[in-house]
Amino acid sequence: MKDLETCRQEIDSLDSQIASLFEQRMAVSKDVITYKLANNLPIFQPEREQIVLEKNSQRIKDQDLQKYALSFFQDMMDTSKAYQASFIPLSQEIELTKPMETTLKAGYQGVPGSFSNQALQQYFGKIESVYFPKFEDVYIALMNQTIDYGIVPLENSNTGSINDNYDLLRLYNCFVVGEISIPITQHLLAKEGAKVETIRDVYSHPQGILQSSKYLDEHPNMDCHDFTNTAAAAKYVSEQDDFSKAAIASLQAAKIYGLKVIQENIHTQENNHTRFIVISRNLEKNKKANIVSIVFTLDHKVGALYSILKTVKNHHLNLTRIESRPIVDQEWQYYFYIDFNGNLEDRTVQVALQQMRSYCLTLDVIGNYEG
Repeated sequence: MKDLETCRQEIDSLDSQIASLFEQRMAVSKDVITYKLANNLPIFQPEREQIVLEKNSQRIKDQDLQKYALSFFQDMMDTSKAYQASFIPLSQEIELTKPMETTLKAGYQGVPGSFSNQALQQYFGKIESVYFPKFEDVYIALMNQTIDYGIVPLENSNTGSINDNYDLLRLYNCFVVGEISIPITQHLLAKEGAKVETIRDVYSHPQGILQSSKYLDEHPNMDCHDFTNTAAAAKYVSEQDDFSKAAIASLQAAKIYGLKVIQENIHTQENNHTRFIVISRNLEKNKKANIVSIVFTLDHKVGALYSILKTVKNHHLNLTRIESRPIVDQEWQYYFYIDFNGNLEDRTVQVALQQMRSYCLTLDVIGNYEG
């Protein structure tokens, strides 16, 4: 048996050789990225990576060491890709435009009195606004240049994400350029003359119903019906000559549509907020921006997501959100959405994004805004 000091000396000798070979390999990696950039070749090629891993695995004679060798070579290739990423100019990947000097028109889903309408007014102030029946209509109007900006809900503090807007944001290649969070208070509204005892049918957006679940459970005589929007539900109830119908909506909706507040504050949680995002056709330059949003897809293999999170950690970026959405035509494959603190004009963020890109099948920056 070798003594410990002999083992340490041998390891030091081997590490010296590895260090020299590492420098040589990284120099060649730099030559590779320089050539690819000069000749407009694909930067990262997963199929080539797999070939290299298989080739090196076959070079390992000790079967017991093969899985460890695969891990070693994968880490080395990840390090090489991270190094290569530092040479890729950000301008090749992301184009930032100047914000509009004046906003002419903004759009939202719902009708006047909706929470989206309130968010729009708080974010933009006095501005011409257009409302649409569906979330997707806002995106279509934005891309058709019918409106300059759109505002849509993305997340409620109690009921979670509004998944439709994650999907639509990616589908229409829109960008997040702002956000605002507003308190959500839900109230039971009905025609003058109605009472709690007379109400049988309650209309609201599914989120409004979910946010008021405790109150509704305490009133089993009330049947719930999904509506496109809380304010639209209030408008509908106002048009019915029926004391058995009520809506769950805001006090502003009650005022606009002339409804009586049967019961205030029926939402289950007192601290109830919805986060709205402002969407644009362009990714805007903003020196005050402190949140970067990206969406990416990964190869279906062990450690793929970890590589992204590790990159965020290594660059000391604060991860503030992560979501996943299924890829419709690929079973058990997902789009991942993450937000982290930073600005696209920061060199640290630029290098981190290039490194993340080296681990992804696809990666798109979808937002840079002030949170």
